[in-house]
Amino acid sequence: MSQQYMTLGYYSGFDKMFRPTFDVMDCDGNAVFANTAVIKKLVADKVLSNLNDREGLEALLKKEAVLHADGHLLDGVLLDRALREMLVIEIPLLEDEKRFALAWSTLNKIPLQRGKLTKEVKLPIGVFTSGTAITEVRKKLAPAFPNFDVLQALEVGINKMLILRREINFGCAQSGKAAEA
Repeated sequence: MSQQYMTLGYYSGFDKMFRPTFDVMDCDGNAVFANTAVIKKLVADKVLSNLNDREGLEALLKKEAVLHADGHLLDGVLLDRALREMLVIEIPLLEDEKRFALAWSTLNKIPLQRGKLTKEVKLPIGVFTSGTAITEVRKKLAPAFPNFDVLQALEVGINKMLILRREINFGCAQSGKAAEA
């Protein structure tokens, strides 16, 4: 069986000759499933209602086992924006990520000046004095959420960390299932 993904992007646009292009890619920009010709054939065969039927394509990818049943097919522009965003969560969350996302988002609402707290803040993870760098506060999330790589989120961005975490966790589950068989 080929690899399954948790998050893919559906990119629609135009090539250099202004012909429409349609691609399904992973977060690293690698083509995964279909190109323009395949998408057009799926529309001609009435598998998809139109060239921009992202929901229909998502259902097809899940049926074909390219996309995990809990995975998401995001608009390519949304996926690109999410991968560039370092601090704000832009992708749909899975159930086990919601508590971490709430804590991460709460830290984004703390008043800052030049990356440091402007006043003393009391949080469930500790009390932080005025002048503490927000990166130090974010690093304190690690013990409270051991399943999330906070340092990686600070380095590559929160959305990229969540996507990589999903792929790794799903990969481990897949290899565990293969070992049982």
